[in-house]
Amino acid sequence: MCLTPEALAMFLNLLSPDIIDVEPNRITVRAEVRDAVWLATGDKWCTDADRTNAAHHLDRAMP
Repeated sequence: MCLTPEALAMFLNLLSPDIIDVEPNRITVRAEVRDAVWLATGDKWCTDADRTNAAHHLDRAMP
């Protein structure tokens, strides 16, 4: 999933600043299950957290 810088800023403003780590070209949102890492890619910020979380849930659902 990719967001514009403005959309990512709006999303991050909904979260507690205590769970956000900012580095150049990288933003990490710490969570109980798994962190979401956002990377600057051109004019957008992208994460694969949605795919990673979906795969995790599918793996847990398989017998």
